[in-house]
Amino acid sequence: MLQDRFDVVVAGGGIAGLAAALAFQRAGASVFVLEQAAAFAPVGAGILLQANGLMVLDALGIGEQVRAHGAIVPRFVLRNSHGRCLLATELDAHLPRQYWPVCIHRAHLHEILWKACLSAHVTVHFGCKVKTIDKKPERSVVFSDTRDGTVPISGHLIVGADGLKSAVREAAEIRAHLWPIVEGSVQGVVPFGVSTAYHGEYVKGSEACGMLPTGPDSTFWFWGASSRTAIAATGEFDSWKAEVCGRFPPMHAILARYNSWTDMARLQHRSVRCDAWSSGNVVLIGDAAHAMSPNLGQGANCALVDALVLVSHVAGTDDGLLGALARFETDRRPLVDDLQQRGHDESASALRHWPGFEAVVIIALRLARFVPPSGQHAEVLAMSGLVGTGFDLAAAGVRGTVPW
Repeated sequence: MLQDRFDVVVAGGGIAGLAAALAFQRAGASVFVLEQAAAFAPVGAGILLQANGLMVLDALGIGEQVRAHGAIVPRFVLRNSHGRCLLATELDAHLPRQYWPVCIHRAHLHEILWKACLSAHVTVHFGCKVKTIDKKPERSVVFSDTRDGTVPISGHLIVGADGLKSAVREAAEIRAHLWPIVEGSVQGVVPFGVSTAYHGEYVKGSEACGMLPTGPDSTFWFWGASSRTAIAATGEFDSWKAEVCGRFPPMHAILARYNSWTDMARLQHRSVRCDAWSSGNVVLIGDAAHAMSPNLGQGANCALVDALVLVSHVAGTDDGLLGALARFETDRRPLVDDLQQRGHDESASALRHWPGFEAVVIIALRLARFVPPSGQHAEVLAMSGLVGTGFDLAAAGVRGTVPW
């Protein structure tokens, strides 16, 4: 279907957009990426790539580069606020080594994708902010505001990979619903490693923090809280730092090197559910279609899977583009909806701080040690974005044929 110069316009040059651009280019399409920024620059902090995302990166031919630039995480560890282990899950009993999670700086992942797109001759237009879309059956036209005025660019397929506040979603008049829970986080990467005795996630009440290696000499750290108060709580740096270190003493080793908000990422997270993921020949992927809670670490991984599933459907059918887009949503949505709901439920439970709630959580975690291996296995697969019992692209949700 991608023969005879099939043009794809991708709005958004983040992880989802570059993955989709690379996949479509490898499938034989001519791809144009519209990026609002004037140039790509290092942004963000760390990101945890799970089995489903790693499978996609392998299919795109860059999996080993990603593993070489990140750090493999062989276990999930949940700790109390003072660092004592509450629950540890060794992944060698549940996942093949090549699909153990990889923690990497987001900027490094983005750079690897960007260089792969350059090698594949993807065209990127910087400084382009999507304004309107003229939807037509054969070729829709995206009108973008640029430094030189409004510029039109047309394509057989328009892919909105422009995040939570998607301009493509708005221009295509795809209705979106914001979920009520807002979460906030502060994240960063420090240029030193910490002992494995500190790796993992720390929980206390409705807050969580943690640290994971992104390499031998760097550590990704995060602090987060559910509810609208999370970002408001980060107004004055010194008091926030003192409070976090007071509640989570192990964080002092990380936060001691900071004197201000500089070199940190302060984020708000909001789940989005759309009535549909496409309208005509305009389709949404990643956060534009289904932004979700960061609790499961599946946002970027789901976006990577979206990109490959979309390409496999569009390239693998002779029934027309609209049918391919409908099947893309039919195939992807059940698994994504489930992950969204799981993340939402975890956020909602963290909001309950009645007296004794934290003690109940700790007891439940300790009892979880006695869950049968089959139950632990199912939980690890779910957190890894996998369904069934296999370890292949089909288990990650890519059921079509990869077109290269």
